Amino acid sequence: MSLNFFDHRETITKNLLTFLREKGHSKLSLSKLSDITRPTIDLIIKGEGLNSEQYNKQIQKINKTFDLPVNYFITPLISITPTKCTYSDHVAVSERSSEVKELLDGLNSVLEIYSLYLK
Repeated sequence: MSLNFFDHRETITKNLLTFLREKGHSKLSLSKLSDITRPTIDLIIKGEGLNSEQYNKQIQKINKTFDLPVNYFITPLISITPTKCTYSDHVAVSERSSEVKELLDGLNSVLEIYSLYLK
C-alpha cells in the first residue's frame, strides 16, 4: 500500500521548504533536478492546483530524485532556521518586518535568476 501524500499537503509543504533551505536549493534548482516544472513546484508548495494523483506522482518524483525514504516529507523535520533572533541588546524578535520580508523575497528572486546561469 502506498502513501497518499495528498492527505499530508500541509506537513509536506513545511518539510519541503525546510529541506530546500537546509540543502541550499531554490525552487528553480529543485525544478531542474527533479524535472518538475517550476509552476508545478509552486503548486506543490501552495498545496493547491493539483489533483491527488498528480500531487502524489510529483512527491514520489522528488523522493526519487534525492533518494529519500517514501515517508520523508511526512515525518517531522527539524529546521535549523531559528524562529527567534537575539540581538546584542538581548531583545528577541519573533517576526520579520514587512520591509525585511520584501527584501528577502527580492533576494530570493535574484538568486533564482542567477541559478539560471549556473551549469
